[in-house]
Amino acid sequence: MRTSIWTCCILFFAFTASVSLAQPSITPAGLNTTVSAPLALPSGQTQYNITGGTRPGGGTNLFHSFGNFNVPENNIANFLNNTGLPTSNILGRVTGGNLSNIFGTIQTTGFGNANLFLMNPAGFLFGPNATVNVGGMVSFSGADYLRLADGVRFNAVPKASADALLSAAPVAAFGFLGSNPGAIAVQGSQLTVAPGTGISLVGGNITVQDGATLRAPQGTIALVSVGKPSNPHAAGEVVIAGSGPGTGYTPTGFKSLGSINLSEGSTISVSRAPNAEIDGPATVLIRAGKLVMDDASITAFVANFEFPSIIAGGTVDVTAEHVTLSNHSTVDVEVGPALGGRNSGITAPRITFNVGTFSATDSAILAPSVENELGGGGAVTIQGLHGAGTFARSVSLLNTEINTTGTVSATHAGPILISADNNVLKQSTLDATSEALGGGITLTSTGKLDIQDSSLDATAFFGQGGRVNLLGGKEIVLTNTPVFAGGGFEGGGSVTMAAPFISLSDSPVNASAPGGTGGTISLTGTKAVSLTNGSVLFASGGLFGPGGSIQINGGAQFLSQQSRILAPSGTIQLKANKVMLTDSLVTTSASRPEANAGTITVDAKNTTLNNSQILSTATNGHGGTIDITTKALHRDSNSVIDASSQFGTDGTVTINGVVKP
Repeated sequence: MRTSIWTCCILFFAFTASVSLAQPSITPAGLNTTVSAPLALPSGQTQYNITGGTRPGGGTNLFHSFGNFNVPENNIANFLNNTGLPTSNILGRVTGGNLSNIFGTIQTTGFGNANLFLMNPAGFLFGPNATVNVGGMVSFSGADYLRLADGVRFNAVPKASADALLSAAPVAAFGFLGSNPGAIAVQGSQLTVAPGTGISLVGGNITVQDGATLRAPQGTIALVSVGKPSNPHAAGEVVIAGSGPGTGYTPTGFKSLGSINLSEGSTISVSRAPNAEIDGPATVLIRAGKLVMDDASITAFVANFEFPSIIAGGTVDVTAEHVTLSNHSTVDVEVGPALGGRNSGITAPRITFNVGTFSATDSAILAPSVENELGGGGAVTIQGLHGAGTFARSVSLLNTEINTTGTVSATHAGPILISADNNVLKQSTLDATSEALGGGITLTSTGKLDIQDSSLDATAFFGQGGRVNLLGGKEIVLTNTPVFAGGGFEGGGSVTMAAPFISLSDSPVNASAPGGTGGTISLTGTKAVSLTNGSVLFASGGLFGPGGSIQINGGAQFLSQQSRILAPSGTIQLKANKVMLTDSLVTTSASRPEANAGTITVDAKNTTLNNSQILSTATNGHGGTIDITTKALHRDSNSVIDASSQFGTDGTVTINGVVKP
């Protein structure tokens, strides 16, 4: 059914294009708009000069009105400033009810960096050779009106009384009145605007396909797809102004929003042009009911810069009920490498998805700092539709990478935050590693957090390890999934898991620091915590620091089968109503010959050891301390509890307050 719908849409556009192109290309329809006869250029192209228009109060807004607006291949629609008057915005409407087919070039001449707004409620189709050559920002919209900042409407349907009120105020919103807003299709086009400006597509369903590119270097690209207004007697609007996550180009008053489809190698790019001196924000804003990326990319990265000024990292800000990435799609806001400007600074890049559901398969979400000493990795956030503190209904990652790394000694990794009722990760990688300071990985679920055959890594190779926080409302399940928060000379990081049920199978957790103090591992389950099938908790210290801390509170039960809990020269605390160790090892034994062993505490109503060891032994240093408080201790003949030292001073083993030999 999906293929049939797309086929129908393509046939519709092709049919409409043939009908429209048989009509006059551009026809004036009021507001003193004038369109010249076709002019043959030496290049072999045909140009139409658009002059006249209405300039309220002699101000900086220039309004045009067209019956049809089509630009065939090898044609140029040239907005010409034959008056020389200063202009901020050129605003054009198309009133004839026909789709605008753009297969040639739209340009402005003599208008400097004026913005261009074209509005056609019937929609726009951009063909493979369509281009724009405009000094400022360009906007194409299927709206029924443009609302100016003073409240005046520039209506797509001409009305003399309304036209008489037009002013020089800037555009504040796009207004939609009907249930079928005009669609916008970009098919193989290469639409590029001047650095520091922008492109906005605001209408019904939006498609960008066939290798099309929208490019606004170090500028803003906004894609907004709307649907039916909530009130049939009132307009829905897309409000341009706004600041902070999830705001700007904000749809209000709509019952539903439309679809944005990016596919077939298409690219949305606001990446900084190499060595460009434009330092404004590079921002992509997407607002829709559904965003589908299939073999497509969104890029907003800063690279190859050498100018000594503050540079804003790229931002991708998506709000959509459903988001789907597949077939090697990428969202990329990386920073680097730097060529100079060591006195500069870079604000961290950011990728934010405010969603109802999120699914990514064979894709990548990238916010690293690459070979750049001026700033760290960016932030990647996937959360609920209403922003911070809200939860998506589901987040699913399959064979997908999220990367916020810092790659040189002066940079830190950025945070990864995913909040959903249910999180599922399979064969995926969350990478927040750095040489200096590991980042933060936080996965929060009101339901089940299910991670299989994946990797969570917040390691700092030389500095301070990062943080991994897994918080589940009902259950956390890790299967064949390593979790790393190790550090270097400045110490290990921390791994925290909290849920009613926590289960680790064949999943190592490492917060060690070979050159410093070991980190912290904390597992808190109100119902049960289980380690099985070779799982390992490891919080070792190094040459310049003691071991770390491992704390497990299993609630009703802590179960360890064929697993190991290791904190050499550190501390381990096990607490639950029932503690059951089978074919397992719990040790704070000194890992270096001269070091002292650590401390192990067990607090349980019932403690069972089957072919297991609890050790806090040393070689030359002091043996450690083992303190077991339990109502019942069951230990088979193959189990060992030992705090001795081979050549140094023995430690102590205390069971229910009694020191055991």
